[in-house]
Amino acid sequence: MAMDGMDGRCYVHSFEISENTCRNCGMCFCSECLVYAFGANKPPYCIECALGASGVRSNAGRRPAMSRRNIKRMEKDRKKAVKARNAAPPKVEVQAVDFSPTAATEDDNPFAWADEPNPGQRVPF
Repeated sequence: MAMDGMDGRCYVHSFEISENTCRNCGMCFCSECLVYAFGANKPPYCIECALGASGVRSNAGRRPAMSRRNIKRMEKDRKKAVKARNAAPPKVEVQAVDFSPTAATEDDNPFAWADEPNPGQRVPF
């Protein structure tokens, strides 16, 4: 596991995809490890940093993995990416298929074996 947790996986649960980064330590965490103390529009805390920030445990917070400037830049980039992903839905191309009887040829008929001239033969399944 990477030390900074920036490989797209949760720092605590390495089998989970990260959802967001902690506003204090800057590491990536899954939705189970994040606490949105100031609402969904503000960056979340990880559980340990939330305990340290609230005063429940003074020694619970993690040391920042990067500077506050880098953490803010990462949060801004993440918001831009989410906004861009939600702005333009993916385009799906659909091909027209002609189902008229004149369009089908012998090669396109999946039941061509049933039209054989020897109806007495059994067809193995």
